[in-house]
Amino acid sequence: MSPRAPRLVVVGLSHRSAPIEVRERYELSGGRRREFIDRVLSGDTIDECVVLSTCNRTECYAVGSDPGAVTRVLRRELERTAGERPAAAGHGEVDRAASGPDGAHIFEHAGFDVVRHLYRVTAGLDSLVIGEAQIQGQVSSAYHRSEEHAVGPALHRLFQSALAAGGRVRSNTSISAGAASIPSAAVDLARKVFGTLRDRSVMVVGTGEMGRLTVSCLRSEGVGRVFVASRHQGRAERVGRELEGIPVSRAAVWERIGAIDLVVTATDASSAFMTARRLAEVRDDGRPTVILDIAVPRNVEETVSQLPGVFLYNIDDLQRVVDQTLEARLVENEGAEAIIAYHAGKFWSWYRGRSATAAIRVLREEAHALLGAELAPMLERGPRDFDRVEGLRLASEALLNKILHGPTRALRRLAEESGFDDELRDAIERRPRSVGRSAPSRIADEGPG
Repeated sequence: MSPRAPRLVVVGLSHRSAPIEVRERYELSGGRRREFIDRVLSGDTIDECVVLSTCNRTECYAVGSDPGAVTRVLRRELERTAGERPAAAGHGEVDRAASGPDGAHIFEHAGFDVVRHLYRVTAGLDSLVIGEAQIQGQVSSAYHRSEEHAVGPALHRLFQSALAAGGRVRSNTSISAGAASIPSAAVDLARKVFGTLRDRSVMVVGTGEMGRLTVSCLRSEGVGRVFVASRHQGRAERVGRELEGIPVSRAAVWERIGAIDLVVTATDASSAFMTARRLAEVRDDGRPTVILDIAVPRNVEETVSQLPGVFLYNIDDLQRVVDQTLEARLVENEGAEAIIAYHAGKFWSWYRGRSATAAIRVLREEAHALLGAELAPMLERGPRDFDRVEGLRLASEALLNKILHGPTRALRRLAEESGFDDELRDAIERRPRSVGRSAPSRIADEGPG
């Protein structure tokens, strides 16, 4: 009797099931990922494994004949991973609870739920920001980085089809269109003023995370020189290196701002330091200037927007752009889910059809063995005519293949449409004890040569 058909399992945790202080302890990248895969493949339980690890999720996709045993191995190794990483400062109690025997933050799926989950993840439907484009590349990287011995036919087909489906979602819907974050909204608004941002000059006043992210987004659009201003020279130099920018002092802002195309203000000042009067003194009215004030409290006086050629956007303006984008993406969600359902169903039909392969092979072997057993006594009587023997054998096998064609197609269709449980497969694979195994080979041996 052949081994049980392989089963799909995913075990992991994501932004939906665990906070960041828990997720960071389960992170698997580089050497940690390779060690994890080697450990889970070292026994007889798991045949294939791919690990997807990002800032928002760590998910282990695996194939094995016993889904319960596969789940236990993956949970055990994930808990071991969490136990090897020290708790972050201030999060010890949460982490100890998460790495306990109950694994409260860890989710698990089996069978078709694995397929649907990976397809939704790849399409960005399970992301923190719906339609996120980056996850497609992360899934592709996880699949391609997996060691050759870790990916077999099931996971190979699963990840290939998930990536194809994710691409179709993005090409056939607007699920990833528009700006879905404050930095990307800032870029969108700047493009509305300038068109292309290539070679535009940028000044960021303040060295906080949001300002750095905004400038990073602008960098990806091909902006030119970037100036980084801070009250602390050391901080300006450090962030300047990070952004490939030029550090300047806060006092030097007014010396340069007249020739700057894009200004990003993101300081923790308690009141607006950029006033209409001061800005009017240093800038040329003939050139457009975009000011992105992403600070709270605001760094830029509201009356600045009244200056000729000045386009001022604050955090609320940017948030409105983000909200409109997310609202539009939710409208696209239904179409994206329909694409996912269609392609996941196609994969699942293929996957279930594989479960009939072993049974069909055994059925055909048994039929040919029965044919050989019936032919052998007839061929042993009378003088040997090798041409007659070979002709009779070939004709009989051709007829048998025609007879088996219909039943084998029906078995495969049954597996694809309604599943192929182990009891039914065992019934088909059960070998008649009275049939010997030597007859077919003996007939073949009687041929020429």
